[in-house]
Amino acid sequence: MAPNQAPPIEQCRIATVRSLLAVCCGGGSLLVVKRSSRSRRREPIRRPIPATRLSASADRVTDLTGQRLVDGWPVTEQVRVRLARGADMAAVRRLTALAGVHLEDEVVDDVDAGVGGAALRAGLDGGPDTFMRYMAEKFTGPQAMDPRRLLPPATLVLVAEHDQRGVVGAVVAYPPGGVLKQLVEHQRRAGLGSQQLFQLVMAGVMWMVRIKAIAVDETMRGRGIGSALLHRCQQIYAHCGYMITYGQMADSPELERFYRSHGFDVLERDSGFDPWVVLGVHAEIRPDPGERTFVQHQKAGANRRPGRVPAPRHSSRTPFDPGTLALHDDHLPALLTQGSGELLAIQFLPLLWVKMAEGQRANACIDACAQLRYAYQQFGIAAEILPVGVVIHDPDGGRTRYATDEPSWYDDTTLVGHTILLLPEHDRLVDPTIEQVPEVRALRQGPVIGRLPEPNRQALRDGETSFAVQRADLLIEYQPVRPEHRDRLLSGPLLARNDVQYRRGAVNLAAMAVQAFRDAGAADRIRQTTAFPRLTALLDAIGDAPIGVDETTSDVLIHLPGGPVRLDQVPVPRLP
Repeated sequence: MAPNQAPPIEQCRIATVRSLLAVCCGGGSLLVVKRSSRSRRREPIRRPIPATRLSASADRVTDLTGQRLVDGWPVTEQVRVRLARGADMAAVRRLTALAGVHLEDEVVDDVDAGVGGAALRAGLDGGPDTFMRYMAEKFTGPQAMDPRRLLPPATLVLVAEHDQRGVVGAVVAYPPGGVLKQLVEHQRRAGLGSQQLFQLVMAGVMWMVRIKAIAVDETMRGRGIGSALLHRCQQIYAHCGYMITYGQMADSPELERFYRSHGFDVLERDSGFDPWVVLGVHAEIRPDPGERTFVQHQKAGANRRPGRVPAPRHSSRTPFDPGTLALHDDHLPALLTQGSGELLAIQFLPLLWVKMAEGQRANACIDACAQLRYAYQQFGIAAEILPVGVVIHDPDGGRTRYATDEPSWYDDTTLVGHTILLLPEHDRLVDPTIEQVPEVRALRQGPVIGRLPEPNRQALRDGETSFAVQRADLLIEYQPVRPEHRDRLLSGPLLARNDVQYRRGAVNLAAMAVQAFRDAGAADRIRQTTAFPRLTALLDAIGDAPIGVDETTSDVLIHLPGGPVRLDQVPVPRLP
């Protein structure tokens, strides 16, 4: 990121410590602050769920309802576009065959049975949340990964019906089951766990759709029927929250103009696109040989007609204003009041660090990670510093790089790059200074703290693959750094030179956290979990002993019967 030049946070100043403990503990009784409307629950790190929830309409949003889908929308006085019925499927098959596309028997059977597009109909009436709830019911039980169970509710077959000639046009669209099957097999061989595979399938089914075929009877072409079919198809999927719509076409200038007029980017012959922004894994979806891909990344906004979105932008934002560190809203009191023992042990330290550093420049990732690494060690939690590249993906498909994946030291005093912490024994990733990115800072959600399963963690550590975090309408991509760059950074002289200060500040930070746990009545929740035996032992050893700040050294001291000691000097039983 921007060069990290902020000095390390050393011993806690007395006034700052007392002020902070008052915030956390209310001077002995817990200060409870009502959660504000801006506060958002921190999302666990996982396969990114798409940020955009669209409600798109060419006319008005009330024009899109489940009943209107069944009854149809007029195109001309004689033609209307509506949901296909079982009796229409012979004509649909004939039309798609004319377009050179084979229509699968399963699609016909689903329409005959009345289950095709059921989730989409629900989504038109209730919005994206209703669509998601409908689909979520399909992702349960032993058949949760079965395409025959997942695809039908999200499959759409629309027909253009002439009042005298019957069905004269059709469009068929559904999530890319074949692509997802190949990706699942590849990622399974690469070591991705079952939960991550499940999330990959869920993302692909719920947020990405392929236009299988669009066809109009030759005698009815040139009357806007194909455009009306495609437009309604776009509207329906956008209204239900789909992020990517794509398909393949013959290399034809006429077809290129047609799809571009509907907001699609038409790629070069034999070229594909990467669906990472939706699936959370890198891949390339390519057309059949000699064909071209058309793709649209939907834009956010209510009542907006699907419009052309430019191809993803690639830009660099260095230098940029990293702003200052701040802890927003009521994160610390809410965590003390509501957090489980695991959340307290993992999340409280980085939030406390940010509170202590409030007002300092936010480009202090190396200082934050170096100090928090030692603070976690006081709790018996192993932590390691990991350099990463950082790319922000916005809802319009733009990509902005904020941190290089080739970090370096400048004059042995300034880090050009970004670092995070890995907690390998607890499958966690911690990014305490992500809010130096302006777009992320504007969301006011604080540090990134979430789950990073072992296969993903090892791949990121080994410089093999990226990992992503959803943050409101942004995706934060953490890119791997090659081992040689990582080793060079971690052996830099700044870390060695400031090591004593980092350790001392970390002990003070951890001691403040222990006092907050005890005085807020949160210690019992920590004792209920067996995952943090050293932290539990510290709480038991300290008991009700007074904790305060030494006026001379600014150290946080625990006043045990044998005399005042620092947290790292508290005698605890030897752990197995």
